[in-house]
Amino acid sequence: MENFSIDLLFNLGFISKLIIVFIISGFFPFTAFSFIRIMVPRKEKEFNKALDEMGISSTRSVKDSYAPGRYFLPVSFAFLICLLSISYIMFAGNFTNEFKDSLLLTGAFFGDENKALIFQSLSVLTYAFLGGFIWSAQNIIRRLIANDLAPNVYYSAGIRLVLASIIALVMSFLIGAEAQTNFLNFKASLTAIAMLVGMFPERFLSYLINLFKTYINPDTLNTDLLSLYKIEGISLQHKERLNEIGIDNAQNLATASLTQLLIDTPFEARQILDWIGQAKLLCYVKDDIDKLRSVGIRTVFDLFKGNKRPNALQEISDAVGINSPLLHVIHEQVLADPGINALYRFQGGVNKPTNSDVIDDIPEANEPISERIG
Repeated sequence: MENFSIDLLFNLGFISKLIIVFIISGFFPFTAFSFIRIMVPRKEKEFNKALDEMGISSTRSVKDSYAPGRYFLPVSFAFLICLLSISYIMFAGNFTNEFKDSLLLTGAFFGDENKALIFQSLSVLTYAFLGGFIWSAQNIIRRLIANDLAPNVYYSAGIRLVLASIIALVMSFLIGAEAQTNFLNFKASLTAIAMLVGMFPERFLSYLINLFKTYINPDTLNTDLLSLYKIEGISLQHKERLNEIGIDNAQNLATASLTQLLIDTPFEARQILDWIGQAKLLCYVKDDIDKLRSVGIRTVFDLFKGNKRPNALQEISDAVGINSPLLHVIHEQVLADPGINALYRFQGGVNKPTNSDVIDDIPEANEPISERIG
């Protein structure tokens, strides 16, 4: 009877671990399946509605970018990394003692047969994975709700899990010698750091680069003048999302395809058109962008509005201190650009009130006054 109870508890424990492995590793394929089945048709309807409002006829389709076949490799990549990692974590007690000296687990201390360092490294890898998985899961759920779960999100999640684990190991080797004096409880602090590294690997990588910047002198490209942060309305999250599709600065945004942005990002047509208009103007004027904004010219579309005759442009340039011939040339180029003209018309389409924007209870002009006042 006692043996039966022990075997039962062992089996229940084993089954419970398998269930946890299945749930965590199955998170990636489950979310991809949900997005393809439920969210893609909804995104297709929103895309077609935006095209109708702008009067655009396009052969592009949302299903081209979010086809089920495009998810197979990235989801499999993230799934396998997660499956191997969580399986080790859940069943570590069965084979941890079999680990011997390893270049990965002991780094520069390889050959010292340091069991304590091996176990420390295994703990660091575990918490770095958990931190990376929690962050990735939150990001995937948020983008699933926003109809923005592109296939490359799963590649990013898998790479984050690997990168976070490596950076956490390096950090543990780096601070190991000084930890006893810097932390009240080294082991507890190290696991907390490992989990933070899993959630923010890029920040800790930047810390390591700055720490050894004496030995590293990477080439830098000054793109501050055309930074996406120069575009009003673009936050850190917006910038990171645009970076995912290859838009790293204002010039990339100014030349991007409107329909492709509507498909590949969760942003509305009004927002994208405003950003593109700002980016195009920024590419023209660069340092003078704030001066034009001070008089209400935020985008190239504002050059179409109002009285922008030569005398008016001269008054604007005198008021804000911009070179007058330059402003005249920019104005002429904007008006002569067929692409900007088309975008201006599209912006008029999406900004035009629809039936749903009109209040239903506004009285008709010919309605009797007695009925108007109830």
